[in-house]
Amino acid sequence: MRRKMKTKVNFPQINQTWLHQKLKDKYLSDVGGAEEVTVQLNGRKYRIDVLDNENGTAYEIHRASFGGNFSEKIKDLLQLSELKIIIVHPIVINQKVTRMKRGITIGTSYYNKWGDIYAFFEKLVYFKTEFRPKRMRFDVLFIKEHVLKEFVGFWRNSNRRRYKIVQRDLISVESSKKFRMRSDFLDLLPEGLPIVFTNRDLAERLEIQGGERRVRRIPGCMTYSLCKLGILSRVGTRGRAHKFRVQAHQ
Repeated sequence: MRRKMKTKVNFPQINQTWLHQKLKDKYLSDVGGAEEVTVQLNGRKYRIDVLDNENGTAYEIHRASFGGNFSEKIKDLLQLSELKIIIVHPIVINQKVTRMKRGITIGTSYYNKWGDIYAFFEKLVYFKTEFRPKRMRFDVLFIKEHVLKEFVGFWRNSNRRRYKIVQRDLISVESSKKFRMRSDFLDLLPEGLPIVFTNRDLAERLEIQGGERRVRRIPGCMTYSLCKLGILSRVGTRGRAHKFRVQAHQ
């Protein structure tokens, strides 16, 4: 009986994932420019994923939450430079997971994720910078990814195996949603929403999948994020619920 050959995969020590690099390559192919450019502003250095210097546009690829250092970096770039910034955020809609032990594949699984546009607001909720259409925009990419996990032992007091993610890879970009104007955000508000509304009003009209907890959480993420972006305003309360309305465009 012929034995099946096992292929061992060695992972180099890298500062970014294959997923991140492939998305950079995509934008380099689409818009040109240079990758991993360091700019110095007010005595501080900032590294930009892709810089289209000819059009004065910086592309920042970010898959994690938009808070902390990332939010501060975008704010600094807007205040200290004249660059236009496009934040690229990948959302996983389908995931292939390969589990390995010492670099040798021991199993593969496939998962459909709740990768809808509302997942964008679950990360955007940590962003503290007002939306400025002429300077700051968003590209949301819906992707398929391949996650590689390495066996690292067992959970304490359990026979369940533990794995750590050692690499993420891009399989494909399936579609995208671009936010270039305030109206692109407002288009996500459902028809029939009152002029002044609560998160409950929003939840009743949105078609959110993923279980009751997510249905309750997403409207709050949306209204909080849109307030921080300067697109919605809080206008009082209804009982214990905050009321919102679209902020007048100045």
